[in-house]
Amino acid sequence: MPIITGQEIVMQQGYILTAESLDNKGSHEIHLTGTGSEGPFFILITDNKPVFFIPGDTQLPSDLNISKRKSLKLTNYSGTPVDALYFNSMHQFYAGRDKLTSQEYRVFESDVYPADRYLMERFITGRIRWEGIGQRINGGIQYTNPVITAVEVDEKWQPELRIMSLDIETGKDGEIYSIAMHGTGYNTVIDEFKKILIHSDHSGSKGDMQFCPGEAETLKAFQTWVQKWDPDIITGWHVIGFDLAVLEKRYRLHEIPILLGRDSQPLKIKENRSGFFSAECRGRQIIDALQTMRQNFYKFENFKLETVAQALLGRGKDIGGDGAAKVEEIERRYREDPESLAKYNLEDCILVSDILKKTDLIGLILARREMTGLPLDQVNRTVAAFDFFYLPRLHRHGLVAPNTSDVQAGESAAGGFVFSEEPGLYEHVIVLDFKSLYPSVIRTFNIDPLALIRKADRSITTPTGHSFSRTETILPEFLANCMELRQRAKEERNDQLSQAIKILMNSFYGAMGTTGCRFYNPDLPRAITGTGQWILKETVRWLREEDYKVIYGDTDSVFVCLKDKEKHNAREAAQKLADRVNHFMEKKVMEESSVFSHLEIEFEKLYSRFFLPPLRGSDMGACKRYAGLLDKNGLTSLEFTGMEFVRSDWTEMARNFQYELFRLFFNKEDAAAWIMEYIEDLRNGKMDDELVYKKGLSKAPEEYTKNVPPHVKAALLLPISERHKIRSVEYIMTAAGPVPIQMNPKEPDYEHYIEKQIRPLADAVLPYMGLSFDELCHGKQLDLF
Repeated sequence: MPIITGQEIVMQQGYILTAESLDNKGSHEIHLTGTGSEGPFFILITDNKPVFFIPGDTQLPSDLNISKRKSLKLTNYSGTPVDALYFNSMHQFYAGRDKLTSQEYRVFESDVYPADRYLMERFITGRIRWEGIGQRINGGIQYTNPVITAVEVDEKWQPELRIMSLDIETGKDGEIYSIAMHGTGYNTVIDEFKKILIHSDHSGSKGDMQFCPGEAETLKAFQTWVQKWDPDIITGWHVIGFDLAVLEKRYRLHEIPILLGRDSQPLKIKENRSGFFSAECRGRQIIDALQTMRQNFYKFENFKLETVAQALLGRGKDIGGDGAAKVEEIERRYREDPESLAKYNLEDCILVSDILKKTDLIGLILARREMTGLPLDQVNRTVAAFDFFYLPRLHRHGLVAPNTSDVQAGESAAGGFVFSEEPGLYEHVIVLDFKSLYPSVIRTFNIDPLALIRKADRSITTPTGHSFSRTETILPEFLANCMELRQRAKEERNDQLSQAIKILMNSFYGAMGTTGCRFYNPDLPRAITGTGQWILKETVRWLREEDYKVIYGDTDSVFVCLKDKEKHNAREAAQKLADRVNHFMEKKVMEESSVFSHLEIEFEKLYSRFFLPPLRGSDMGACKRYAGLLDKNGLTSLEFTGMEFVRSDWTEMARNFQYELFRLFFNKEDAAAWIMEYIEDLRNGKMDDELVYKKGLSKAPEEYTKNVPPHVKAALLLPISERHKIRSVEYIMTAAGPVPIQMNPKEPDYEHYIEKQIRPLADAVLPYMGLSFDELCHGKQLDLF
């Protein structure tokens, strides 16, 4: 639909990228900035006042500066009526809140950011429609106080986004050598954008390169290109903590304002926790690709760009390695071969763009934003997501919530029920798994903050003895809608929306279980985990009464040995058993609490052979550690959970040893000769490239004082200039101790690797193969006594 500016009202739809509350000439304004079908938009809200609540009988200080006080048909949890206090500006809002709390007045929801409240009360999570008069301004179209409505989650329209991948190269003294940009489209087809700005004695342009005579000119050119290409998302690898942080310092050095936002607004960088950064930039989202992948459950050996690119794309950076050699090569290219430096710089940008495309990470965070209402770079904040969802619905039930700071901590809830039987080798083991256990428990027993407050209304009592209202709830109905929406998403093969809904549903238990949540009450997590334990225990009890051997269980799943007569048609038997468990649980829940069960157990997987390792120093099996020969679609594969093979802090040599040992074990092949040959190859140096330990650092190496583990000792051998940059250490164990790989350690201590890496893995399995590690390695010992 074309924009009609002037006095004609038009209907538009778009996507909010940033939402801000700020003061302008002493009055509060909300700025919603984003992109729509006609390009960038700026929505200005001037008729909204910041608000929080107080008990209705509160006598306010005479010098409190408010716009108005209004009685409401709302109460606090105790049933006391509340009034709303409205303020003309953010300054008045914060001053009023601070004055009242410092004098120990009771206030409610004074920690809710006004722009967030504006959106959540209208159920706007990202996509919006608005109706109003548009006026062209610098860089887009502005609408003042339009009529705004939300777009439903399952509506098909999606935003068309321009994404710029950014990377910089610097010299030894921090000077900017080059800035590369790579622009692509999401949900839209646009011409690929490539530009590399080189600080150089050359002049003019060459291909995608633009030469700039000084660093200040390079910075100005970068700002010009950002405003000209006008991205909706700026991304990169560690782009906030490094690239933008360095750029900000260099702009300050040259006394140039860093105006990277739309409407020529400045970039603001914040360090939230040690090493974690966020950036604000009006009308643009800054997405750190590295941090976002971590937050969305991706797993790699490490999160270096080279490692992730090789794993996902099969190619890597133009300059390999780290440390001094890499720095020297960048310096050489800058001095002697600027075109080669530009190629390296741009390729890093393209790698990030291709990683985002390969994983559809942007699609996932868009879907998560649609479910949570949080900015794209904050969709992992589970407590904030619960706030955004729950607060407006609570208000519609006539209640206001406390400030987060007023929440009182309670005794921690128990975790999931985990048990393990006798260790050893088992055959034909099936795994039965309760589908979305905690969300299903919440739905079945109405475990919900509102239902807890209103529990006097025809209550449901859980197996743990906690009571919840049978009629007044919020969360159970929302979860039911989520499950229905997720099923539709699966049918439509919308994997990102399906995953976003799953993450959100599973986050609610964690949010309600933390004192950082304003809706926390210890009875909520206790009821959920306690009921979950009861369900698993009742399931195990029933299975054993039916003469099934249950060998392991963890929170929402049980591992069951099929009976001999069922093994010839294991999958059919497993499905029938799952149906019987569901029938039993329906009856049990109805008997216990007089409610319909939303619990559903599924047949998840079949292991033709399954090994439960012993718990060290015990005759019981270990918990959260096992290996199995997975049978899927007629094919078998090894699967490890919690074992050393899936742990990055064990060496590649050890992981390879464990994998092959279990392959031989499960296939009933002889392992003795192979083990001796493996150890011989190790001693002969054939595995020297596989002996690297990799361990993370939780603080600077110098801060470890009481206990200095090997990886810290290795880190302390590095030059001071390199230590502050590292978050993990890679080292080899030598006869002289741990040595970082940057120092090219020689002569590994092979006996260390045999005793500390191979022996523990072998000792866990060899007794079940009729073998002994000592006998294999050293010959049978004489029995002297």
